[in-house]
Amino acid sequence: MFIKTLAAACAAGLVATTAMAQDKSDWPSEITIGTASQGGTYFVYGNGFAGYISEALGVNSTGEVTGGPVQNVTLVETGDHLMGLVTMGPAYDAWMGKSELAPGLEHRSIR
Repeated sequence: MFIKTLAAACAAGLVATTAMAQDKSDWPSEITIGTASQGGTYFVYGNGFAGYISEALGVNSTGEVTGGPVQNVTLVETGDHLMGLVTMGPAYDAWMGKSELAPGLEHRSIR
């Protein structure tokens, strides 16, 4: 039983070491997350998530105050931000090309 446990621990360590040694050359040097107004829920979540990304992945990440979901989805589509917090209503409108900020532009880069 001890040998099986030891073998499992060694295998887990090998997998973890391999994952940590992966090539990160194509990773962004920094990530900007579109939030919303300061003090709101998106601001708190976005900055918290940015802190987690920085700590867990070692990529400098920050939350940025924006006009909210409608602006965030357009900032991601245009490449100004890598991530942005958005609700389904503005995301759907942007996907269909009915965004207030970019009418006629179908936001197909969002996920």
